Amino acid sequence: MSRKSRIEFLIATLCILISGFVVYGLIGSMAGSLPYSKAEQFLLFGSIGGFGFSIVFSSIVLAVNFFSKRKTLFKIIASVLWPLTFACIIYVGIVLYIPYHIYNLVKIIQSKPIGNDTSET
Repeated sequence: MSRKSRIEFLIATLCILISGFVVYGLIGSMAGSLPYSKAEQFLLFGSIGGFGFSIVFSSIVLAVNFFSKRKTLFKIIASVLWPLTFACIIYVGIVLYIPYHIYNLVKIIQSKPIGNDTSET
């Protein structure tokens, strides 16, 4: 993955995280069914919605990238066993969400483009 695509992936997942957080936080804080304050309900439902959608999006992107590099026979077997494939994609997405973001940040920092650095004179 190139530096540009890593930055785009990071921006896309963070935008989905923020928008899901705001939307689900507002929706969740409207109902007064939990014994929490409005702010606590906003944070609770916002976290669930934001991270949920961001994890699903990240899982889909990683799965498409993974399957695009496989042979046709593997793709056929994965499509026949689609419930197992779907479950594996979601579980791997949940487990690797934060570690993959940390890995991407490290790779982005390591691959800084060497430009015209005029700080040394």
